[in-house]
Amino acid sequence: MKAFLLGCVAALVIAIAGMEILNRVQEPVAQAFATSAVRL
Repeated sequence: MKAFLLGCVAALVIAIAGMEILNRVQEPVAQAFATSAVRL
């Protein structure tokens, strides 16, 4: 039971860390698709 709970906590920590990293790395859609042919 202890290993299962530790695995759940580890998965939660990894998911939260991944979310934070992606929020900082990704650029807004207005910047990503900013070309002369695209109107947002």
